Amino acid sequence: MNNKTFATQPINVAVRKDFNTALLDDGTVDRSTVEQFFGTFETEYPRAVETLRSGVQTSAMLRLTIDFMTLQIIRSPLSRRLMTELLLRYSPKSDSSLRVLGVQKAAIELLRRAREGDSDAITKIGLQSSAHLAQGVSNILKHVSYRTVRINSPSKLITSDHPVAYFSVNRKRKKLVATLPNLSSRTLCFFPLASDLLLFGDTQKPSSDVLWSDRPSQIINSVSLVKNLNAITALTAERTIVSGNKRDLEKSLRSVDGKKPTQKTLFRMYSELAKAAMNMNSEHREDC
Repeated sequence: MNNKTFATQPINVAVRKDFNTALLDDGTVDRSTVEQFFGTFETEYPRAVETLRSGVQTSAMLRLTIDFMTLQIIRSPLSRRLMTELLLRYSPKSDSSLRVLGVQKAAIELLRRAREGDSDAITKIGLQSSAHLAQGVSNILKHVSYRTVRINSPSKLITSDHPVAYFSVNRKRKKLVATLPNLSSRTLCFFPLASDLLLFGDTQKPSSDVLWSDRPSQIINSVSLVKNLNAITALTAERTIVSGNKRDLEKSLRSVDGKKPTQKTLFRMYSELAKAAMNMNSEHREDC
């Protein structure tokens, strides 16, 4: 990724073949499911965002934004590439194990062709991984409770083609330490819905459920949360970052200059983001 910035309309940011395509286990291609969702969603999203900005957060609106977030995870080029690289590590001897796990014959044949350098097969493996990613993400995040958070900070949120951050956290020696998402630890999830609106998920609810659905959403002015989330967004973007203004974009790029999205670096950044989120939760409890 280079550091070139330019002003444009969202519709002109990127055009990418098969961005919303999934390859099914039987070898057929599904180009319609995600496209139909976005066709409907694009007409509802502006109204939904304005309603959420007003502080109203209904179960239906939260469900819509959660579905949108999940699709953003599985259609991420970076996620697909990482899944492809992981699958290609399987040796031919592993094929029998994949059959036991229920992997279809067509998928195993794709792996064989991909190992031989077939570029079409490599692309299709990435597409096929979308369905498996959806199942995995739904499983990891199934106990997460979500709420919208309104951002009232001098800096605004940026987004990218890899816009969702989710991870688990544990306390070690009184410090928050981020780990890979898992069902046995507290899990946090962050998804910018707009420059001033965040979908936040946590497996630990505040003490009163009313905070999550039946009252106006929280307003925060946490510079730390925005700064840390923007840095993660900038570092994990595959090729496109979108910002409402040049200042926030350049600040985010400078904050990760020279860094690589290694596991060690990301976990350290996730830990800092988790700390800011814990402070946000404390403020919300005090306001109730």
